[in-house]
Amino acid sequence: MRVRSILKGFKPYSWETSPVEVVKKFGLSIDKILRFDTNTMPLIPKEIIEEFKSAIQNIKINEYPDPSYMELREALSNYLKKDVDEICITAGCDEALDIISKVFVEPETNVIISSPTYAMYRIVVEAMGGKIVEVLRKKDFSDDVEKIIEIVDENTRMIFICNPNNPTGNLTPKNDIIRLLKDFPEIPVIVDESYAEFAGESLIKFTNDYENLIILRTFSKAFSLAGARVGYIIANAKTIKILNIMRPPNSLSVPSLTLANIALKHLDIIRRNIEYILSEKEWLMKAFKNIKCVEAYPSYTNFILVRFKDLNVHDVYEKLLRQGIITRNVSDMPMLENCLRITVRTREENNFLVENLKNICYG
Repeated sequence: MRVRSILKGFKPYSWETSPVEVVKKFGLSIDKILRFDTNTMPLIPKEIIEEFKSAIQNIKINEYPDPSYMELREALSNYLKKDVDEICITAGCDEALDIISKVFVEPETNVIISSPTYAMYRIVVEAMGGKIVEVLRKKDFSDDVEKIIEIVDENTRMIFICNPNNPTGNLTPKNDIIRLLKDFPEIPVIVDESYAEFAGESLIKFTNDYENLIILRTFSKAFSLAGARVGYIIANAKTIKILNIMRPPNSLSVPSLTLANIALKHLDIIRRNIEYILSEKEWLMKAFKNIKCVEAYPSYTNFILVRFKDLNVHDVYEKLLRQGIITRNVSDMPMLENCLRITVRTREENNFLVENLKNICYG
């Protein structure tokens, strides 16, 4: 078959480890697998599920959803305090990235990222024939804004800022992002705020001031709806109008839209769950400090980046797998040698992880 020449040498996204594969490899029970690798919320929102059970009786599953997704946009408008015309609904943040790349990236143009960061930025840009220009982060993982400014040229089409950053967990100061917006008004600055609810900070209020500010959000993390695959874009109304040119009309399912709408009616539950995870993160950070082979980095998210001293990270990863603990091995990324990214889960699960790490370190 004839495929696009761009696929020659193309590096695909590195998928998370399959729980089914772990079960088969180590003879474990599927209900014993703990996913510390996907940064999802471990708490199932039972009240939301119960309301969904009632709502599903009246869902017209035989029909396509409203292509404008107006009901969800109106609910988000109330949540975000933004106009409905400043919101674009997508099938998770990955579809948002796909739409954005189709709008702005042309073959042989450049897109700037701070490295290390979320791998899908590279995927969507290279899929459109664009080229990624990596700016290595500083030692504390902060963005090297001066270097970014220095390398912007007439061929630059976008700048990606993951805020807080995945997988390092740190925040980019608002003033740094605003500086980029002001200095390069013709270049879209894409700010991925997938973990903003955990960080408690956002640039949403600035979308009216800067047409080149495009913010990504998701229901997959703080809202406990990763399986529903619902995301959204917030930007100036003029920018949203441009993005909608490339937005597919029916990429979200009716059940997914229903779940997202119900979740926005139960923000008290969402906030309660966020507070719980943040408290567990503090507990986990303290526990890591008491394990001599582990160095944990500060995080504004629901995950923690850890580096292992005097141990091989691949051995640690494998030994955890044997116990049904799946973590994200990010040691092949720049600056992250010997590092795992670990999602914060429930106290019982976090404690199980810590005890196994102690056994590995002191065993």
